Amino acid sequence: MRALPLPALIIAASYAAAPAMTLAEPWHCRFTVECAASLGCETAGFDARLIAADHAGELFLSTAMGDSPIIRLTPQGLLPASYAGTSRSATAELVTIAADRTAIMSLHLFDGEATAITYFGTCEELT
Repeated sequence: MRALPLPALIIAASYAAAPAMTLAEPWHCRFTVECAASLGCETAGFDARLIAADHAGELFLSTAMGDSPIIRLTPQGLLPASYAGTSRSATAELVTIAADRTAIMSLHLFDGEATAITYFGTCEELT
């Protein structure tokens, strides 16, 4: 077996020594930019929480419009993390939180004419 060159060993050692991103729910997200399909982008003030709101450990997206069940699409405890769900009003929801805590939330609306709204912001882990 061939030994790794020194630069590769240094990189491998730094990955092994680096702490893994082991963050998980609950999250509080603040979205400050809203972009609607064909309407452009504007400043927003939209908050959302990703919480385990029942004893079964089910996850929910909680906003001023109510709570809707979501599922985690990525491995538990790692970032980036993605979540998806459908609200009561026929809205598909997708939230992704990157390792640097930036976040994107997309809403796909099907009540009437299909459209999409994308929010950009940041999330922080709640303790």
